[in-house]
Amino acid sequence: MIAIAFPLALAFGLGIAGDALAARSGWSQADQSEMRLLLAAPEDGRLVGGVEMLIEPGWYTYWRDPGEAGIPPEFDFSASTNVASVEVLYPAPERHDDGTSVSLVYRNEVVFPLVIVPERPAEPVMLRVTARFGVCSEICVPTQAASEVAAALPPEADPLSDARLAQFLPRVPVEPQSGHFDIETVSMTDNALLIDVRTPDSSYLDLFADPPDGWHIGQPEFLSRDEDLSRYRLSLAGAPDEAARNGQAIRFVAVAGSEAIEEIVEIR
Repeated sequence: MIAIAFPLALAFGLGIAGDALAARSGWSQADQSEMRLLLAAPEDGRLVGGVEMLIEPGWYTYWRDPGEAGIPPEFDFSASTNVASVEVLYPAPERHDDGTSVSLVYRNEVVFPLVIVPERPAEPVMLRVTARFGVCSEICVPTQAASEVAAALPPEADPLSDARLAQFLPRVPVEPQSGHFDIETVSMTDNALLIDVRTPDSSYLDLFADPPDGWHIGQPEFLSRDEDLSRYRLSLAGAPDEAARNGQAIRFVAVAGSEAIEEIVEIR
């Protein structure tokens, strides 16, 4: 039996108001790329920020699960001051099929939104990050960059940071919308999952899988579409045996145009 659950923490209700106050760091150089930090003014005891990356034309970097090949990004905020926690949010990626493997990537640019909880909300925050990530074209290069940005009280207005955050926050997958945009059914057959996804009408549809650690499986393959239902097949070759799968969960991200949802499927 396959159980479907909502993500634990997806709907933050985050937004960037037109008159929000924000800050940004300078650019830090890395291989075939550059990175900076964005930081918005405090709201409800937390900050909205972002790690912005620009990737050279013809190159790309990776989603939290790179797919069958690639280097997932790692973000270290431990050197920050007056920061209790930082949660990194991941905009929906795109599929890259090189004929040998399927990877999940970002091309040209990406902003990873951040949810930052200060230790002492009334005091300034210094956000510092060391990012380790891969950039790929014909070859893949592991690289890293470091950046920092301070939020004084009150911070200075920065419409550019606001605009960049407002562009990428809507691309972060949200909770499914029952009967409109959700995973309808998941069934097991021949060591594979068959996944039916109900989506709004769009010229661009896709489904990505983020499996448990140690599962060396590929990505869902599109099979068919009937009205508003798309069917995909995900081979479980490379996953543990049937007994070891019991209770494990796969996080799926479904994309329809500029919209994306995330659902967790538990295998029982």
